[in-house]
Amino acid sequence: MARTKDTYEVWKEQGILATRINQIKDLVSENIPQNKIAERLGLSEKTLIKMKKNHPEICHAFIEGNDRLKETLINALYKRATGFDHTDETQTLEIVNGKKKQRIVKVTKYYPPDVDACKYLLMVKFGKDYSPKRYELELMAKRIDLITDEWNPLEGGKKDE
Repeated sequence: MARTKDTYEVWKEQGILATRINQIKDLVSENIPQNKIAERLGLSEKTLIKMKKNHPEICHAFIEGNDRLKETLINALYKRATGFDHTDETQTLEIVNGKKKQRIVKVTKYYPPDVDACKYLLMVKFGKDYSPKRYELELMAKRIDLITDEWNPLEGGKKDE
């Protein structure tokens, strides 16, 4: 009896596998939940989970989509940390002397740097040097350096004197 083809093989046969993989990457990068991704692909969530387990290309599509999402979020956080300008455009219709005129108003707003975003990026990117618990971390590191003997359960963990 012939084995039935799974969805991955059907997509490959139809020549739409690359399109579906790119679609998965895009949906994951937009933070769409897995059940909604399955729905948009016309699959059940169970089928999508099986495909992730059985086909590395599908699993890598999810990983790459998450990497894109992470990059987008880091870029947005960086933008917020350093400050930025944003231009809003509003269109209105005015009637002047019986004639309709379209008026476009552009307003540029400046968003100043956000100190909390700066702190977070410094801490994540450059580690303990910018951590609010820097001194506690240094103290713990010194304590670890001072411990030279191994713990002996018979001695109750005390050093020889």
